[in-house]
Amino acid sequence: MFTAKVNQRLQQTGRYGKVDAPSVSEDTLEKFNDLYNRSVEGAHTIHALVLGATPELRDIVLSYGHTLTTVDRVAEALAAKSKLMHYRNHPHETIVISDWLKMDFPHGSFDVILGDGVLTALDQDQQKTLLDKLHYVLKPTGHLLLREGAVIHSRPRYAPAVHIHEFRTGQYNLFDLFFGLRLYNANFQAIDVHSRKTYLKDFVAKIAEYQAKGLLSSNEQSRLIHVAEELEHTLLRKEDLENLLRSTFYAKDVIHDIGSGHLSPWYFFLTQPNDPIELPKHVPARVQTKPAVGAPLAPANQS
Repeated sequence: MFTAKVNQRLQQTGRYGKVDAPSVSEDTLEKFNDLYNRSVEGAHTIHALVLGATPELRDIVLSYGHTLTTVDRVAEALAAKSKLMHYRNHPHETIVISDWLKMDFPHGSFDVILGDGVLTALDQDQQKTLLDKLHYVLKPTGHLLLREGAVIHSRPRYAPAVHIHEFRTGQYNLFDLFFGLRLYNANFQAIDVHSRKTYLKDFVAKIAEYQAKGLLSSNEQSRLIHVAEELEHTLLRKEDLENLLRSTFYAKDVIHDIGSGHLSPWYFFLTQPNDPIELPKHVPARVQTKPAVGAPLAPANQS
């Protein structure tokens, strides 16, 4: 049985604060590791699939000595991110250059599938197609562990000066500042109501306006615009995302990723296939057959 790696120091790749990385904080990596540890507990052998070149997730799997298949469609990005790995060129890892929607693995190939921002990178019709494919290649007892962006509209909205103060005093990280300023504005959604694609052109103009008014420094403006330029996601409402996952998987846990900011829209989803699992033959049936009409009832046990 695998035990929690309490003293394990997760490999940091220097991608702290990058939009395309789960290394927004050490807490985020720790949560990924904890949920992966839950997924493999009690198993003797594990074959994991990582969707994308994310070096931190690949390192987590390989740190357990497990077999890993990594799938990414961009060879150049995969090669660049592989150089950041602690376990790069590991004999337990097989790399497949392929589109996720076109990957071809046998039924029930994997015990765990991991990804960071997988569904947010796809159009809505592609999201359902991929989930069907993941359901097919995941074992009935396996786990799907994703960290995905989702929108809820109940987050607190404070004046821009409040968010900026929280950032400058260390209470917010850069992503909290970004999402806090977006939430304050009428155009904070910046999402097409039909496609759910994010469009941040208007918000970039608002960031420039805050700098012109002296609320933001030039450096802060530049860093926020860099985040806006990289954030091109399909962001479903949280309840819609959960319903989409529920069509093929059932949720074991949904956790807000506080590691990437209190105002962040990112959540961990730990799920399993929703297929009924056949009980082993030695497990007695749980449904008792009703006695035939007129048949005497079995006597109650006497104490």
